[in-house]
Amino acid sequence: MTEPNSAAATAGTTGRHSAQVRVEQVRSVYLHSPTTTIGSLVAGAALVAVMWNHISHSILIGWMLALCVHQSLRVYHYRSYLRAGAEGQQSDRWGKLYILAVTTAGVIWGAAGVLMYVPDSLPHQAMLTLILFGIATASMTALSAFAPAFYILISLTLLPIIVRMLIDPGPGGLFLAIPGIIVLLVVLSFGRTVNRVIAEALEKRFENLDLIEELRAQKAIAEQAQLAAEAANRSKTQFFAAASHDLRQPLHAMGLFAAALHEKIKDPEVINVVKSINASVSALEGLFNELLDISKIDSGVIKPDLSHFALEEVFGRLRNDFSAEAAEKSLRLSLAGGAQVVESDPVLLERILRNLVSNAIRHTASGEVAITATPVNGSVRIEVRDTGPGIRPEDRERIFEEFFQLANPARTSKKGLGLGLSIVQRLCGLLGYTIRLTSELGKRSTFGFDVPQGVAPAPRATAPAAPAGRTDLSGKLIVVIDDEVAIVDGMKVLLSGWGIEVIGSLTGDDVIEAVHAKGRLPDLIIADYRLGGDVVGTDVIERLRRELDPEIPALLVTGSTAAERISEADAGRYDLVLKPVPPDTLRALIDAKLREH
Repeated sequence: MTEPNSAAATAGTTGRHSAQVRVEQVRSVYLHSPTTTIGSLVAGAALVAVMWNHISHSILIGWMLALCVHQSLRVYHYRSYLRAGAEGQQSDRWGKLYILAVTTAGVIWGAAGVLMYVPDSLPHQAMLTLILFGIATASMTALSAFAPAFYILISLTLLPIIVRMLIDPGPGGLFLAIPGIIVLLVVLSFGRTVNRVIAEALEKRFENLDLIEELRAQKAIAEQAQLAAEAANRSKTQFFAAASHDLRQPLHAMGLFAAALHEKIKDPEVINVVKSINASVSALEGLFNELLDISKIDSGVIKPDLSHFALEEVFGRLRNDFSAEAAEKSLRLSLAGGAQVVESDPVLLERILRNLVSNAIRHTASGEVAITATPVNGSVRIEVRDTGPGIRPEDRERIFEEFFQLANPARTSKKGLGLGLSIVQRLCGLLGYTIRLTSELGKRSTFGFDVPQGVAPAPRATAPAAPAGRTDLSGKLIVVIDDEVAIVDGMKVLLSGWGIEVIGSLTGDDVIEAVHAKGRLPDLIIADYRLGGDVVGTDVIERLRRELDPEIPALLVTGSTAAERISEADAGRYDLVLKPVPPDTLRALIDAKLREH
């Protein structure tokens, strides 16, 4: 620990690091001890040699012995200081010991200026003066870092000889005394300046070290905050991934019952009510899918699958899906540039454009929504323009934030959750695109990004299209396995309305017996992935296939977006269906599987 430093002010160290600066100043003078010891002994020997024939030998020998004893003690203190180590060297007693040592040295050298002064010999006076002032000048390098030691040594070394020269009646003494006084003042002033520079440099050094530590602490805090944010984001993603099955179940059942009700009701007034229910279910599915899109992107489930394709097919689907919605608002929906060929993931690119077009139609009251694709410097620039209200400059960054919405203070579900543009930004980042936004308040907005230009694929011979229309499902036998009673009941009602016989099961254990009771094999198995406990639908499907017929087609219904579900479906030769399944989609899948079989 650093001891209190009462002499900090005299050492020129008055900053908040004065104790640390004092320790470094003392360390500096101790580390110069070997040099000063050797220099002192050499200078002392030279002075004795010069004065040997003019001063009493006993005085010279006694003075030299005093100098040698003093320097021996200096060597001892120096070695003790080194042995004390970094922690022990912080003690204030080392500074006090050094001040005592230089005080003794100053007395010894000051005594030489009086005892070895030769009144009648100007050359010897000059030599004595030269050596003593040389000692003082050399001390600036070694001692100026530690001001108390420096001032004491200089004063005790030079003042005695200057006084001795001033009281010398001869002209030589005065001749040497005046320059001596000037040199003394210069040395003291220069030493003071050097001490201040060194003290300030040390103060800055410790301030910089504090700043480095502060930056390290702030960096550590920032890293912890980043880790916390990443953990929170992972928790959010894990929540959506883990809860998707449980959240999808009631939504899936609701859709089945609403569709079954629509199939059976003939009363126009009741049909309108059922249509409203279906619309609400569809809106809820859309909101839920937005949440899951975010979770799938953040969890890394979605990986781009790049290919070369013309935009016409994507534009065609957009035209078909959004024309009615645009017409309801009397908006013109135009698409141009579909002949352009790009290299991208067609599914993700279409998802980006769907969100942008949906957002544009939602916020545009009159005018048009235009989608264009234009070649620009080896890329294809795709833009979605609208004649909506525009976006204020302060909101142009925030609109890409999750759950941020413009002009929806009541948070009505018709305007979504505010995730569309956040999904667009994430998908653009996933594909390596930079989303751009230009907007003129009250007039228009344009969202755009550049896609690498592709190479037109070679034309392929296509088989004649299958005739349109639904397959007659009357008399078909389908096994439905789900651990939710509501879903099994909903599937029974819906499928029965299509003329299908249904075997419903919660576990699959009673299916074999039910099949034997029917006296014929099922045409299709529809199984949920999670069936309670450790049972999964894939195992149940394979068991039924082994016991009944390996070629029975199957659909696996799941609420999970994990990539391993897709691998399992591919390996098991069945289609993967994500909950909630719209009834029309379910009907189309059943038609396709039965035709295929």
